[in-house]
Amino acid sequence: MEQSHQGSAAPVSKREQVQGLLRGIRVDIDGYKQLHGLLIRQRELMKRRDNAGLALHNEAQTQLCEKLMERAKNRSRTLVALGFTGNSKGMEDLIARLPHASQKQVLILWRNLVDLVKESQQFNEENGKLLVSQQEVINSLLNKQPESQNDYGYAR
Repeated sequence: MEQSHQGSAAPVSKREQVQGLLRGIRVDIDGYKQLHGLLIRQRELMKRRDNAGLALHNEAQTQLCEKLMERAKNRSRTLVALGFTGNSKGMEDLIARLPHASQKQVLILWRNLVDLVKESQQFNEENGKLLVSQQEVINSLLNKQPESQNDYGYAR
């Protein structure tokens, strides 16, 4: 919930920015766990060739991916605003500057998120390969059809 101020919003302190980053990491961990389940479901729908189910499913999956990408962009902008690079290295540099008592817990959270992202990318690539192989089978069947229709046992 945003509070409006006259003119512009009150500046956010560096501490609040860091806290926001940490909350965002936790939200993204949940989001990527949800995406993992969606990717598994997508593969099941693809294997069953459930096109109607896939259409509905992919819409929900796309919306979740867009939210995850937007949060990643926001995290990148926040890191840059804090004086770090807007990537994983910048996040690791930020973690290294946190109070020692917080570093380990935040590093575990960050690595958990990074692992979930990599796992999701791998699942997505596997789903893409399945889709390509299904398309190749369909194309192969479609390309054979005209030949079999024209081939009545006569030599060409």
